[in-house]
Amino acid sequence: MGCTISTKYRKKIDENFISNVDEIKVDPGIFINENKKKFQDVYRIGSYLGSESRGEVKTCFHRETGQKRAVKILKKDLMGSESEKTLLLREISILKSLDHPSIIRTFEFFEDIKRFYLVMEYCSGGDLFTEILKRQSFSEADAAKIFYQILSAVSYLHSNGVIHCLLSPENILLEEKRDSLHIKIINFGSAILNTEKLSYLPINGKAYYMAPEMYDGICTEKSDMWSCGIILYILLCGHPPFDGDNDEEIISLAKRLRVSMEGRLWEKISSASKELIEKLICSPNSRISASASLKNAWFDAKLQKTIGKCHIIEAMQNLKEFHAPNKLKDAIVMFVTSQYTSLKETKELSEIFLSLDKNGDGRISKEELLEAYKNNMGECDENEVIRIMKEVDSDNSGYIDYTEFLKANIDTNKLLSDQNLKIAFSLFDSDCSGKISADELKKVFQGEKTSDDSVWMEVVKSIDINGDGEIDLEEFKALVNLNLKCF
Repeated sequence: MGCTISTKYRKKIDENFISNVDEIKVDPGIFINENKKKFQDVYRIGSYLGSESRGEVKTCFHRETGQKRAVKILKKDLMGSESEKTLLLREISILKSLDHPSIIRTFEFFEDIKRFYLVMEYCSGGDLFTEILKRQSFSEADAAKIFYQILSAVSYLHSNGVIHCLLSPENILLEEKRDSLHIKIINFGSAILNTEKLSYLPINGKAYYMAPEMYDGICTEKSDMWSCGIILYILLCGHPPFDGDNDEEIISLAKRLRVSMEGRLWEKISSASKELIEKLICSPNSRISASASLKNAWFDAKLQKTIGKCHIIEAMQNLKEFHAPNKLKDAIVMFVTSQYTSLKETKELSEIFLSLDKNGDGRISKEELLEAYKNNMGECDENEVIRIMKEVDSDNSGYIDYTEFLKANIDTNKLLSDQNLKIAFSLFDSDCSGKISADELKKVFQGEKTSDDSVWMEVVKSIDINGDGEIDLEEFKALVNLNLKCF
């Protein structure tokens, strides 16, 4: 007689099945979706920022909030085949999965008969390439600050199975015009997953930065590290290590793997930085990883700490005091944090986050959090750290991701304004009925997983004051007015 596994047990062991409220995953990616409204009804188009092969990039302003953003406008008639449109949707899918202070944040996208619109953060500082042309070269301290952020972002990408394939100063933005040197990596149109093969060569004048093996159709994490080495070389001296009249000459020189670091300028540059460059611009087998690069002695010598201990302690205290009474409120705070915080508000917090992330993988582990409390606030009970992790870790990953860190530290009284709450409410109220049903909650949270309808009914029931089986705007606001943090 054969044994059968009960349906209940099968569901229990299925990681893709949500069996109770605690298993609901909340991350910023669930809010990055296609907006079915007309782009022009939601945003006002601003000034021209730049062009790309399939369209242009402009500033835009959110009509309800006035928030300034950037929009990549892609013309369908320039995209050619259906495969190019598939690549765009794939780029959006990759961007939805990313949450790092040095990677551009995406908000939403639109489609009409003629165009796609991809709405992202606006960075006023321009691209790193332009800044290099202006400065000629950076001091080692400034180069270290920029390069550490690049490596942290690349380490995060690689740990999440993403290879950028087109890292260059043109694809790195400075957040602002002042000398803060906070960066954002952009342009994931050529990115691949580490399980995929490179389908085409994204040269387009980028031969300076491309690893030699890419011309043989091979692109791995090691290829990104070559590009990182080229960027560091340029930051320090102002020009690429391999130059020529055309791509063929550049490629030929790069394949020889001979990097010159001679001359007056290089005499003034530390041996530690040169050694790091040599470990990156070399054969794939010898090339070190992003995580290994972050541990290089050059950063210990040149990376200047700009965040005071008092600010770190304040952030640590905020993590301790954060409490989300239920998943919906946690989602609301996550939504407004990911969609409506400004770069000005997150500037200092991003530095604190990176300082707590000791191994540079773009997330804070239990061990890193415990170390931070011990170093900054004296002894901290491990059980207390476990409690903090459980409160702040909305996506149940076992780590504190960037936006999770932000939501515990941002001034929620300012962020949870009536205007932002109405926008958040409309996100869940997909049929514009003025009420949120259990099914609408399911559409936002479930994603590719399956679940029992009772899970979503339980969420509604915990908030439904008048007992009509749905959540209206007043009940939604009442939920938010519960104390989120106790300062």
